[in-house]
Amino acid sequence: MQITYAVDDLEVKELLKRLEKKAGNMKPAMQDISVYMKHEVMGNFKAQGRPRKWQPLSAKYAKFKAESNGAGKPILEFNGKLKQSINTRYSEDNAAAYTGVKYGVYHQTGTSKMPERPFMPNKSTPNMPPFDTKGIERIKQILELYITQEVKT
Repeated sequence: MQITYAVDDLEVKELLKRLEKKAGNMKPAMQDISVYMKHEVMGNFKAQGRPRKWQPLSAKYAKFKAESNGAGKPILEFNGKLKQSINTRYSEDNAAAYTGVKYGVYHQTGTSKMPERPFMPNKSTPNMPPFDTKGIERIKQILELYITQEVKT
């Protein structure tokens, strides 16, 4: 069933034009979403794993880290390169947080000698921020705010 209603009010028509124009340029909203995603990935580093904590370092690596002036630094932070590499990109219909550090995948998925310590959400970590329930709600809020701000009279 489809309901069609014609509006002849000039103010309503103007609001609809502004809404259509705004929806035609989603790049600013995608930028905000990508920044939110990066913030949440950084939170994954700070918490040392969300929703579940990362496994601790092996005794052998913890000793090496301590002897290399890395003692007391969080897991996945030795020189800070991986964490500092988290960046954003966005387009009209896409928002992303990513790392360009090639060894990041080994931490993310683990190896035969190292457990996985996922810092970016993926299919095996569907409840990881920013794609947990709270994160999805925040992304919806960003979209709603973008579409509705400046459209109201």
